[in-house]
Amino acid sequence: MTTTTVANDFRPILFKAFQFIEKFRELFPDIPMQTISVFLIIAMKPGISQRELLKLMGTSQSGVSRNVMALGDVNRHGKPGLGLIVQLRDPFDARQISLGLSPTGKMLVDRVIASLSKVWPDMRP
Repeated sequence: MTTTTVANDFRPILFKAFQFIEKFRELFPDIPMQTISVFLIIAMKPGISQRELLKLMGTSQSGVSRNVMALGDVNRHGKPGLGLIVQLRDPFDARQISLGLSPTGKMLVDRVIASLSKVWPDMRP
């Protein structure tokens, strides 16, 4: 007979991660996981440069640009983006772009945290 100890049971953590992802999918049913990852990094590191984001993501420049545009006001096809982030050019170096949450993005983070904290009390800041 084999037994699994509680210390090795990662199912509760995985379920919480699943719930978090599902909250995004409720609001944006077709959002790719990579776009969610970009959004979460920007939420955790406001003011991050697009160059630093590229290093953290470990993906291609085009992939990061595509996801940043999707999260911004206008996507790469010239259609409305999700409006969750803002891009700010450095006034001293136009090549440097810092990324932050838009008011809508901040509300989304607050909404997701509030919703999940009802079922996941230790998630409160």
